[in-house]
Amino acid sequence: MTEEEHDGRRIAFVDADNTLWDTDGVFAVAQLNLLESIERAVGHSTARSDRLSFVRGVDQALAEQHHLGLRYPPRLLAIGIAFALRGDEAGTAAKRAWEERSTSSGIDPSLVEQIEREFVQYIRRMPDLLPGVRNGLQRLFDGGVLILVLTEGARNRVIQTADQHGLNQFFDRVIEAPKSERLFQRVQKLARVRLPAFMIGDQLQRDIAPAKAAGLVTIYIPSRFRPQWEPDEAAVGPDYRVEQFDQGADIILATNQQAGSSLGRP
Repeated sequence: MTEEEHDGRRIAFVDADNTLWDTDGVFAVAQLNLLESIERAVGHSTARSDRLSFVRGVDQALAEQHHLGLRYPPRLLAIGIAFALRGDEAGTAAKRAWEERSTSSGIDPSLVEQIEREFVQYIRRMPDLLPGVRNGLQRLFDGGVLILVLTEGARNRVIQTADQHGLNQFFDRVIEAPKSERLFQRVQKLARVRLPAFMIGDQLQRDIAPAKAAGLVTIYIPSRFRPQWEPDEAAVGPDYRVEQFDQGADIILATNQQAGSSLGRP
């Protein structure tokens, strides 16, 4: 699409993971499978009724300590869970996994590698679409809204997932880049679109805050998993909070219609 064709259109920036599709659900299955494997390996089981929270306590502690954040090597989670099952609290288990690796976890390194491979296979599974996504994207597209997907993950993976769900037809482009105030401002300037622009996402810190700083109208869709480092919602102050994607589309389309009416358009 040319810049001229962008003129006069609304623009909607859309996050991918846990906004369009349920990446969290894929990781939940992988993490619970990893926990079961480590429990068998060490001969201990967690007494926690919320098994997923047990795993994610170690997971988030690792992400906070590791220079790669949530992209730390999965084997560290396996080792950290082993320490946690033996009584270490999450932060200590994560630190020991990072500093000691498998030397004192009591698990054979070859088994740790196998568990890591299984984990990677699980997280490569295709996530399900979240409620309201297909309908919401279709209506935004039909309403002439320019849809740009922003991802801090791998662009090719997003395109592949969207293609599997038949969504790529709705997107003008998929952009892989860290979300920042400057990025939002730059893309709006290059696209030469009519303001206001919108951002729909599930993360307050990574999606909503930088978009709001850039002057976008922000639409927050809380995901089921909220990282412990997420800021308070009231402090960030998203313009709208909705339960599913098509409700966000309603807000954008209503604004589009109001702007059209003010310009004497039908």
